[in-house]
Amino acid sequence: MKIRYTLTALLATAASASAANILSPSDFIIAIGDVESASNYPGGEPPAALLDQNSGTKYLNFGKENSGFIVTPSGGSSVVQSAEFVSANDAAERDPLTYSLWGTNDTIASIDGGLGNGESWTPIVAGASTGLSTNRLTSGGFDNFTNAASYLSYRVSFDTLRDSGLADSIQLADMNHFGGASGTGGNVLVSGSSVIAFDFDTVATSGFPGAESPTQAIDGDISTKYLNFGGDNTGFIVTPGSGSSVVDGFTITTGNDAPGRDPVGYSLFGTTDAITSAENSDGSAENWILIQSGTLTPPSGRGEEYGDVIAGNSSAYTSYRFDVDSNGGDGLMQFAEFQLHCIPEPSTGVLALLGLMPLLRRKR
Repeated sequence: MKIRYTLTALLATAASASAANILSPSDFIIAIGDVESASNYPGGEPPAALLDQNSGTKYLNFGKENSGFIVTPSGGSSVVQSAEFVSANDAAERDPLTYSLWGTNDTIASIDGGLGNGESWTPIVAGASTGLSTNRLTSGGFDNFTNAASYLSYRVSFDTLRDSGLADSIQLADMNHFGGASGTGGNVLVSGSSVIAFDFDTVATSGFPGAESPTQAIDGDISTKYLNFGGDNTGFIVTPGSGSSVVDGFTITTGNDAPGRDPVGYSLFGTTDAITSAENSDGSAENWILIQSGTLTPPSGRGEEYGDVIAGNSSAYTSYRFDVDSNGGDGLMQFAEFQLHCIPEPSTGVLALLGLMPLLRRKR
């Protein structure tokens, strides 16, 4: 019994002695975060303004080219064969000069401000002229097109602007779709119809100050920190210079200010792929295996460790991705230090070092 106890204690001591912090300041590390639609409109200039038949209101989207709207006319299924655009009140450089139109009978799954690709869309018009002049609050006339198919919903993208270099957004006062050529057959885009904004283009939410980069999270200095402007759903990818490792835990140290920025929800992934994801991308270019996810309880102190988090992992990886799924409610995310721990299982080499192999052989 005494021998068994001593052996167990020695093995535990050996494993503990083998524990290692595997991240160092020279390791490759990049910031990551969500990639979202570039669609962004002011609250007082929503896509619904396109349908109100009031040229004094407008829809404005800072996404510029490739932004637009999806509309489900309240009158139900319809066939459209012409379109009309009315210019907004100011800044002629924001005028859309060309547009594309699609139809669908799918239930709309796209969200307001999203990418507008949650449905199967059939092209009706591609790269057609809006007819808009530099005159303000003026119709561009009717654009006729051949179409005999009926649809429940329509998607319109504004493909080009009058002057993209000068414009900070795209805008339009009103748009009409008619059942017949040259504005005949009745306008199907009536006020009260369901309408949402979208943009085909994407923007990265991840970004950081030059002095608060991901490198500051592994520099061993709690007076520095990694801060990401994207808040939730940001994080980093790191490749330890020590090579392949079996990580079984991590430690986070809080940043110097604003406890609301502290990580709360997390996901830890590993990969053996070469890292090709770019800085501030969504970090999805590699095949990532989820090691563990969960919630954390941040300490109240600044520059204070959360305490070790144990990860149930027995696989070796060459790179790791850490996602901050949620924080304390702040619009930014930060922490001073992050460290991965690698505690290998006791090997025959460790046993030999302790002089225990002969003992084990005798016991067998």
